[in-house]
Amino acid sequence: MFTNEIPLDDALSQAREMLLSRQNPEGYWWYPLEANETIGAGTILLMRYIGVVDPAIEKGLANRILSEQKEDGSWGIYYGAPGDLSATVECYLALKISGRPANDPVLQKARQFILSAGGVERVRVFTRIHLALFGLVPWESCPLMPVWFALLPSWFPVNIYSFSSWARASIVPLLIVLDQKRSRPIPGLSIDEIFANPPDLSGSCLGFRPAVLTRSARPGARPSPPALTSKKRSLDFCERWVRDHIARTEDIFPAMAYAIYALSALGHPNTDPTIQKAWSGLKRFQQTSGDQNHQQCCISPVWDTPWAGMALLEAGEPADSPPLLRAGRWLISKQILDFYGDWGLKNKKGRPGGWAFEFQNDYFPDVDDTIEVLFFLNRVGLPPSEKEEAIRRGLDWLLSMQCRNGGWAAFDKDNTQGWVNRIPFSDHGACLDPPTPDVTGRMLELLSEGPERMSSLVVAKAITFLKKTQEPWGGWWGRWGVNYIYGTWAVLQGLAAIGEDLRQPYIRRAVSWLKSVQNPDGGWGESCDSYRQKKFVSLKESVPSQTAWALMGLIAAGGAGPTGEVESGVVENGISWLVEKQTADGTWEEAHFTGTGFPGHFYIRYHGYRDYFPTLALGRYQRILEHP
Repeated sequence: MFTNEIPLDDALSQAREMLLSRQNPEGYWWYPLEANETIGAGTILLMRYIGVVDPAIEKGLANRILSEQKEDGSWGIYYGAPGDLSATVECYLALKISGRPANDPVLQKARQFILSAGGVERVRVFTRIHLALFGLVPWESCPLMPVWFALLPSWFPVNIYSFSSWARASIVPLLIVLDQKRSRPIPGLSIDEIFANPPDLSGSCLGFRPAVLTRSARPGARPSPPALTSKKRSLDFCERWVRDHIARTEDIFPAMAYAIYALSALGHPNTDPTIQKAWSGLKRFQQTSGDQNHQQCCISPVWDTPWAGMALLEAGEPADSPPLLRAGRWLISKQILDFYGDWGLKNKKGRPGGWAFEFQNDYFPDVDDTIEVLFFLNRVGLPPSEKEEAIRRGLDWLLSMQCRNGGWAAFDKDNTQGWVNRIPFSDHGACLDPPTPDVTGRMLELLSEGPERMSSLVVAKAITFLKKTQEPWGGWWGRWGVNYIYGTWAVLQGLAAIGEDLRQPYIRRAVSWLKSVQNPDGGWGESCDSYRQKKFVSLKESVPSQTAWALMGLIAAGGAGPTGEVESGVVENGISWLVEKQTADGTWEEAHFTGTGFPGHFYIRYHGYRDYFPTLALGRYQRILEHP
């Protein structure tokens, strides 16, 4: 048993001081998010397209891209990933645009990789669009999405609200881009050298034939009444939709960048207020370190703040300490109470009350953030008069977001029409926001804290959903964290909190699986490649955040006592690993990407995960030993 309490106390004390030192004076925490280098490359392309190039930003972005090139000349989509063709083509183009000649050794290595992977002909849809914007491939190589698609009503089987929020926020401006086909070639720029076969003007060089979205989605369901085929009406609707959303959001990089492309393609100047707001937001996402500039894909203050606060509480910070009170008040100020976002289209009964991920995103509050904010508000020592109404409104909104199958998704309700992931535009397969085990497990845990708010039917439906989505070998898939370790942790914690009998075979299978994938050093590690292979793929080295998730899942499902997991060697070895790996400044080193954007295609390294998740696990372990 891990009985040396002095190192554990010291570890928690250091972690607590570290977290407190990183709080913003206003009360929030805001950690960097790191994705793949297509985000930086996309910023270079965007600046060139609109004709506003900041040389310092471009040079810094190029330096960052160069620093992430792999030995084989490629760029990957997560730490340790194999080379990705589309990412490599976009980085190649950005470096060439920023001034590197084709015979530069860096580009020569990238060219060799691109050609060995099949050339530009095999890139994904979004890369094709980026190339078409500069006249490097014909628009005919991109999917045909008629602009009138945006006017189809929400009750129609095919409409923009059939797509996930993140896909929708990109699709609407792209309808303008694909309609206008406004290419802006850069004199002298060519990428012919990275085609496997010489390009032509027909689009067939890319091995891709255009397809009308509605035909491929639902045969025979293509409406064409005159009112819907008016191009001006359609373009006006899309422009208004983009402007309305940008006015109240600080959304993900693609949505904001495509909004700028769309408005620019319509002929609006760079002084346009919507373009200015979107561009200012993207610049706010940027970080400078030495001679490098990093473009974040999004920002996460509302996500980081309650997690950091919960970690501090578990580490012994008093619930009424000034830092935690500031955090609670800041979070309450960010609740969305007066605006029905896109979620309201399918949720007619719910009232606003959720929280978004970013500083501002009124259209897209999300379930996962709202859950964690409510966890923290339940525990922080604010007077009831300051927080009770916020908690009530938040919980009411969450309950209204339960899907028909009993689960919860992130942004939308019953967003489950599988055809949207089969259209030509969706070659990344991430255009849906269905209910997932990880979010549902976390919602069950939250419901356990307010028995007077719980409906037995709500809970029963959620548990049925979780039983149906369990993998045969015991674990659960994780949508928003990598992957089965994340999903299994969230579900076990929820089931234990809600009062499920932990002796049931399905729960013991999950516990046995978690224990079976522990690394010899005592920690846990899972590769992003588990999404592609659709099975658990272990990392050779252990990862702090994933180790913390596994430990918290085992602690929740085992408890203390002679038969509990807390007193097993598995948990003790994991705790020892975390204590030993803590650095002198109280944090942990973590290079791996353990956050998921789009499974199989886009991953995120949340820099906060290495701070607050290990702290949570250590604090929870100490608390349950003291109060079994």
